[in-house]
Amino acid sequence: MNFILNLICRCSGFVLLVCLFSNTSVWSAEESRLDNPATWADPSFWKSLKPSGQIAGWEFQDGEVSLVRPGGESILSKPVASDFELSFDWKIATKVNSGVKYRVRKHGAPYWNKTYQGAGYWGIEYQIYDEKPNTDALHATGAIYDLATAAPDRKVLPPGTWNTAKIVADGSTVKHFLNDSLVASITTEGPEWERTIALSKFAGFKDFGQSSTKSCIMLTDHGGKVSYRNFRFVTLPQKSQAPGKRAGPFLADGMRNSWADQTSIGIWTRTTQFSEMNSGGKKFQPISNKQVKELEETADAVQFLTAQLPAGASLDDMIGACPGAAGEVRLTYFPEKRRAAKKQTTQWRKTTAAEDFTAQWHLNDLSPGTRYVTVLEVRSPGGQETTAVLRGGFETAPAKKLRKSLSFCMTTCHDFIRTDNGLQGHKMYPSLEKINPSFLVHAGDIEYYDKPEPWALTVELMRFKWGRIFSLPDNRSFYKNHTTYFLKDDHDTLKNDCWPGQRYGSVTFEEGVRLFNEEQFPSRTPRYQTVQWGKDLQVWFLEGRDFRSPNTMADGPEKTILGAEQKAWLFKTLDASTATFKLIFSPTPIVGPDRSGKKDNHANTIFANEGEQLRQKFSSVDGAIVLCGDRHWQYASVDEETGLWEFGCGPGSEKHQLGWKKGDERSSHRFLRVAGGFLSGHLESKGKLSELTMHHRTVDGDVVSTFRFPVEKRP
Repeated sequence: MNFILNLICRCSGFVLLVCLFSNTSVWSAEESRLDNPATWADPSFWKSLKPSGQIAGWEFQDGEVSLVRPGGESILSKPVASDFELSFDWKIATKVNSGVKYRVRKHGAPYWNKTYQGAGYWGIEYQIYDEKPNTDALHATGAIYDLATAAPDRKVLPPGTWNTAKIVADGSTVKHFLNDSLVASITTEGPEWERTIALSKFAGFKDFGQSSTKSCIMLTDHGGKVSYRNFRFVTLPQKSQAPGKRAGPFLADGMRNSWADQTSIGIWTRTTQFSEMNSGGKKFQPISNKQVKELEETADAVQFLTAQLPAGASLDDMIGACPGAAGEVRLTYFPEKRRAAKKQTTQWRKTTAAEDFTAQWHLNDLSPGTRYVTVLEVRSPGGQETTAVLRGGFETAPAKKLRKSLSFCMTTCHDFIRTDNGLQGHKMYPSLEKINPSFLVHAGDIEYYDKPEPWALTVELMRFKWGRIFSLPDNRSFYKNHTTYFLKDDHDTLKNDCWPGQRYGSVTFEEGVRLFNEEQFPSRTPRYQTVQWGKDLQVWFLEGRDFRSPNTMADGPEKTILGAEQKAWLFKTLDASTATFKLIFSPTPIVGPDRSGKKDNHANTIFANEGEQLRQKFSSVDGAIVLCGDRHWQYASVDEETGLWEFGCGPGSEKHQLGWKKGDERSSHRFLRVAGGFLSGHLESKGKLSELTMHHRTVDGDVVSTFRFPVEKRP
């Protein structure tokens, strides 16, 4: 053995010998240094967060670390263990706000600062503050900043006096001590922690505050003088924080909203049995169109289901299944930039099978032009503990007299069996996230009852389809965070080209209307709306199913899609509008051209009378443009008689383009693309001028057309 030792020493030096035979000894030596206050008082142990890394505002002398020239220069320690006990003394000057952060690591931009560039260092904070009398307990001395309140009876010595603090970060247990007393604690895992983070300024930071092999300590510079001494750091054995299996209910269908204006919005959610859809489920039994017709004639709801299920399977066993579960939900909401002052929380609300375990809220007294945060909680019926948490948000319309630049998008024609990104959802949603529109319009055919896997011939199967398509991760992620206006069309009301009085399988038209209007989306009466998004842009959302005449009725002045009441409202509000641009969002075309065989929209001869009336009216209104869904190709067209512009957004999937021949450009076309994608608009308001730019885009967000309004007059 001595020979080996001598050989190693001669060849590599004694330090290598220690590393080879005693790695633990090296680490123990490092730990020993961290328990020595002199290590923490050495400037080489720290670096500035300023780009140079050089420390300018802090001084290190007589065993103290002092911020003597405040100027936004927090300093970061060398990496240390994330499970530890750290004690230290501190004192501050009058009116100073400071703190010690730990489990510090790089995170992205905080949700509340959209102009923040790049990544930053963030961690849990031991709050140190010469607090005011009305200071929130979440931000008082000793608090786990913004996460857990400080004890009201804690003993804090006055500014200029040394206080003693200790932080214990032991796996998921975090504790703060002040002058030898426990003053705050929190558990950094589970639904309650998720709720706390969702309601805090740290929302969206992945694994914030979690134990890891290494992290850093930060001494903050919030603009006031502070001193530290006697740091002692003891490493604790690292504990696993692997998440345990949770009991529901959950929120796998996310949340969505509709009907936003300056001061109100509707919010919707659904409680579910599992946290995600059944992505490994069974496939439905294929049945032919002939079999579907035969089943319709039987009107037997049991047969509609059993004919499509594999032997021995239930609906919950099928691919995409997202079964509901009874629960209780509540909603917290607040302006993103005024969380503490404006936060409101609703009462718990029960969800039941009778309403497909859905719940909705109609929020009023909101502020115009404001980004709001929403946080949903769910618990079991009669339970006391939250079982799942979901954070989202929305934007209200700006004040009617405010000139503001903004972007919006439009889509149509979704279908679970024709998603273009598998069980992740539709490719277009990550593309929409990059644009980050002020609002999205989904112009109907959000799902197809009358398409296979399964044919939704019962209310149960219709609900199955809604639960499935909104549990797709990318779809769910977008809708929880963005203001949306949901219109409906034939396929998500009942069946193709449907009208009042019809039925599909065991479902009546009236039941289909109730399912969409009142249960599966935020409700509103009436089902049409106009909203002014600032001074230069006003938008109209039309209801195209509930008031229509039968397709089989002879055309004439009495035959209608919009109904007399909606049409009178539409014409009156258009005449009263002073907006520069007036966008009319319709579930179906008004200009077209459409296929000759279609029979249910204003571009067809079957509704020619009302179609002509609408085109004449819209073309007489300065700045009026029609934007429509329904069609499975993208186009821009101009009515040759009236000069009215119409944009068709095209289907929201690369697997859903159909119905028009590529290259078949008509004289009214200004653009034609038979492919999936979406429509985007950008309003630029500068000085007294405003310009609207419309783009057709691919599902990946690539621009394939550009139109600017006002249209430039050519010589």
